[in-house]
Amino acid sequence: MYIRLDVFAGLLNIRPGELLHAVRTGGVMQGLQLPSARKIRGATLMFDQALATAFAAEWHAREPEAEPAASGEPLMTLDAFARQADIPPLVLWQAASRGKRLRGVTLPVAIREDGQLLFEPAAVARFVTEYHRLPRKN
Repeated sequence: MYIRLDVFAGLLNIRPGELLHAVRTGGVMQGLQLPSARKIRGATLMFDQALATAFAAEWHAREPEAEPAASGEPLMTLDAFARQADIPPLVLWQAASRGKRLRGVTLPVAIREDGQLLFEPAAVARFVTEYHRLPRKN
């Protein structure tokens, strides 16, 4: 039996668009290989229910990625982060404020200080590396 992409996304507690993005960009979500998808009736993506359920169990059991300890370096401002990542500052601010991902990549945790968002430089460097590895849309 097969389930639709939106039902599978519901099992994972993510948006269907995030799952679709992962399927289209290599089939990996946060280091876990997604089960293979089948196109049925045109553009509808379907997943084997047993494999999707097993993946969902593995997804929910995974260990959250631990942030490295503070390096002692001065925290990076949102504007500096935006310049380094080549992302418009408003887009970055909106994603960081709402806890959203950009192109499927999780942002580093922001530290709010004096009304400003600040970021750990090592976490920003990891984000920028992963973000720039993704193919750009035309």
